[in-house]
Amino acid sequence: MGVTLYVVLGMIWIKGASYVKEHSPKHLPNFYMTLTVIRITSILIVIGLYLVFVSKSYRESVSFVVMMLAMYALMMIVTLLIRH
Repeated sequence: MGVTLYVVLGMIWIKGASYVKEHSPKHLPNFYMTLTVIRITSILIVIGLYLVFVSKSYRESVSFVVMMLAMYALMMIVTLLIRH
């Protein structure tokens, strides 16, 4: 589920930035900020749902949070390398 979330968020970032840059470059900073809020909110919601409904122990919770944050960092590195 986490990988799918990051793939979708990364594709929206790449395709959306290209679309906004092509059609209305002056709105690119607004797009970046809006998508940043959406990305962070969706990731925190997934983490919260996992911690409340799925996780059975503290160690499992910590492992999941670390994994999700590492995947977020990796997604940002990959999307920045693709975009620039």
